[in-house]
Amino acid sequence: MDLDELYERREILAEFGIYPLVVHTAYLINLAASREEFYHNSRRLLRETGERAYHLGASYVVMHVGSHGGRGFKQGMELFISTLEEEMRDWPREVELLLENTAGGGTSLGGTFISLGNILKAFGKDVPLGMCLDTAHAWAAGYDLASPEGVNRMIRELEEYVGRARVKVLHINDTSSPRGSHRDRHSHLGEGLIGEEGFRLFFDCGWPGTVSAILETPEMGTGWDAVNLERLQSFAEGRRAG
Repeated sequence: MDLDELYERREILAEFGIYPLVVHTAYLINLAASREEFYHNSRRLLRETGERAYHLGASYVVMHVGSHGGRGFKQGMELFISTLEEEMRDWPREVELLLENTAGGGTSLGGTFISLGNILKAFGKDVPLGMCLDTAHAWAAGYDLASPEGVNRMIRELEEYVGRARVKVLHINDTSSPRGSHRDRHSHLGEGLIGEEGFRLFFDCGWPGTVSAILETPEMGTGWDAVNLERLQSFAEGRRAG
């Protein structure tokens, strides 16, 4: 994609008032990859994504932490942090890189707020680095979003290790997977195991008005996007009304 096309798209975004623009990296990026070729290709693709996001005028780029590939959690985290430190030296300061929590399990990194917080603490506050919180992934990793007690515990852990102010984007998704299953299966809002009451509890936690919410619900037939958007707005408006 050349610069002319990127700037043309940037003008279209401005014309229709689409803001903030959130770019998601390719899922194959893994800065803790055990295979040398895959590791270097991941770094190259991350740099290219950051450059495109900058020229598009994007505010955020969302990225999964990746997998240690069998080398062990500690070694995988150390490699991820050291690699990210190198990549952030030339990262465009106008674009904030957001680490997304994952469903966890296996060799996955970033399934807990504690692990994401440890990554963020390795960087100074002047580094454009934050977090994207995915509700379906949090549920699959073991966080209880369906009860007042569970939501309160989750928020306390988030505040202690990450800080709510560093959460800039929310991926709002229900899920059909059992809690703690480490299986990432998205459902329409209110149609899964988190349920409408769970999302009302989640939005009643005092999120900053600047946080952006994105739907990643399934594409099933016609009309579901409108239904999910209406439900999301009702949850958010309930929070504001409170």
